[in-house]
Amino acid sequence: MPDEEKAHPPEDDDSTATLMRRLGLMVAVCVLFSMAARGLAETFTVFLLPLVEEFNTSRTSVMAVYSVQVLCSALAGPLVGHLFDRFGVLRLYLGGALLQMSGLVLAAFSDSLWLVFLGIGLCTGTASAALGSVPHGALLARWFDGRAYTRNMSLVFAGTGLGSLVLVPLSQWLIGHYGWRHAYLILAGLLLIVLLLSLQLINWRRAQAGSPQWQARRQAVPVQIPAQELDTATLNDDALRSQEGPSLVQALRVPAFWGLASVYFFTSTGMYSVMVQAVAYLVENGFAPLQAASIYGLIGLLTPVGMIGFSWLDGRIGRQASVLLSYLLSLSGLIALFLLQWWPSIPLLWAFVLCVGFSFGARAPLIASTTARIFQGRHLGVILGCVTLGAGSGMFAGSLMGAFLHDVTGGYVAVFCYSAISLLIGVLPFLTVRALRGAI
Repeated sequence: MPDEEKAHPPEDDDSTATLMRRLGLMVAVCVLFSMAARGLAETFTVFLLPLVEEFNTSRTSVMAVYSVQVLCSALAGPLVGHLFDRFGVLRLYLGGALLQMSGLVLAAFSDSLWLVFLGIGLCTGTASAALGSVPHGALLARWFDGRAYTRNMSLVFAGTGLGSLVLVPLSQWLIGHYGWRHAYLILAGLLLIVLLLSLQLINWRRAQAGSPQWQARRQAVPVQIPAQELDTATLNDDALRSQEGPSLVQALRVPAFWGLASVYFFTSTGMYSVMVQAVAYLVENGFAPLQAASIYGLIGLLTPVGMIGFSWLDGRIGRQASVLLSYLLSLSGLIALFLLQWWPSIPLLWAFVLCVGFSFGARAPLIASTTARIFQGRHLGVILGCVTLGAGSGMFAGSLMGAFLHDVTGGYVAVFCYSAISLLIGVLPFLTVRALRGAI
């Protein structure tokens, strides 16, 4: 196996087996926090209708809570990257988990919608950035390269799907049995258990230090490479691998940076304009609430398979072909969901679940891997955070626009049209930006 496909070798006082165990635990903890961060955010799909009923307001007003949540997560991304580079991942995880628990508790005791905005929108939104892909990606980049990095980031991103699979149906069940307020309190308790467990599994100082090879690259004398040569240098001949890496200012001059951010924005706004309302849509079309939540959770079960599968395909059939296939599946699944309101049938339901399940989030590991490949260095954390601004702002725009279009038109036709157009725009950078067309 080529060196680029393996984790960095251990230091002299570690056996290979010990290193592999430590790396496996580190990836597992990243997966757990990924489940908590994104999975808890996805539970809003089942809290949507109870909150509309509780506060007797419009769907757009309640959906704005989710929009604020994802916007806060996006805006916090660059700050989280900076804090990772400066203070390390452990403090981020601790602060993020405590902030998210505080937000859930605050929402549970809220007597007005603005307190839900504060708890779920501001607190859990900001916290999800500290528990999300930016610190995970920056941490694992200190230990893995190339395809090994992509595979492990696929597992981490798969945690978002596992979080949906577990937490969305669980939240619906908790709401049905105990009410939405107690559901939030129980979810906060579960997050506390995950935090306490994770603190015991990892030697955080050692994890933050990175591999000997990564440390050697960090200590090398930095060399400035012109922005117009950055894509070619990093993607083709690894010119920066022995250097400090590009700064954020350099990264902002590279077309690939804006291409990655654009993919994140338009794909996110397209998918979340529909998906955040998917449970409500299914309920309005005759499905029981728990059944609708379970269907959404089933998509979460398939999402990890799709993320890992498309990362594998990327190395086999190429970036363009694998990406185009993922977008084709997403569009096909959303069309099937759209047709359910007129022709309810099991085949259409399964087409929605399978197509969206396998493609939902399939682009995320490829974006993270490409970002790490191009912008590897000590500034990777803040660069990753800035790239993910596209995802969060897209989710913000999509969720809010989807709810607005539903309220204005009284249906979902405009929502699905907005989604399809956004996805078609989202695929364009993979076809037009050279650095995004190549293999990992």
